[in-house]
Amino acid sequence: MTLHKFVQDTIESMKDFDPNNRDCLKKVIRIAIDDFKFSSQEKVEELNGQEVLYIASVVEENLLSKIATLANEEEVSVEAVYEGHVVRKY
Repeated sequence: MTLHKFVQDTIESMKDFDPNNRDCLKKVIRIAIDDFKFSSQEKVEELNGQEVLYIASVVEENLLSKIATLANEEEVSVEAVYEGHVVRKY
């Protein structure tokens, strides 16, 4: 399966997908992490409830950014989707 096909199928399975909504893009990223069995993970910080993306490798970061770009239909990074709440573990 290509990334484009994955994103297309994922968006079609979501109700009311909005490419301009960060929460919709985060959901696509979460599904990608699960489906592709990435080591990266999203966690919710206990103190402020902020969603933080912990990225395991530069390869995963690039793939997740590409997936976000395909879902958004314009260039966007995972760091932009998570508004800077990204921790790189590589």
